[in-house]
Amino acid sequence: MPAPDLPEMPCQELVERVSDYLDGALGERDRLRLEAHLAECEDCVRYVAQLRETVRIAGTVQLDRLDPRAHDALAAAFAAWAASR
Repeated sequence: MPAPDLPEMPCQELVERVSDYLDGALGERDRLRLEAHLAECEDCVRYVAQLRETVRIAGTVQLDRLDPRAHDALAAAFAAWAASR
C-alpha cells in the first residue's frame, strides 16, 4: 500500500509506466507508487519479471547476424504493432 499521501497505482497504469521504471527514468513519486503496487500484486510482479527477462534476452541479439527472413519478419511484426497503436 502506498504512503497515505500517494494514490494507489492500478495495474493498467503500471503497464503504461513500466518501461520508464525499468530504464530508471520514472520519477520518485511514481516509482514509489509502482513499487507499492508490486508489493501487493503478484500478477504485476510476474509481468515486470517477464519484461526484465525479455530486455535481457533482447540485449544479446545481434541484429546484423539474424537470418534476413527473420529480420524481415521482426520488422513486419513491429510495423504492424506500430500501425495498430
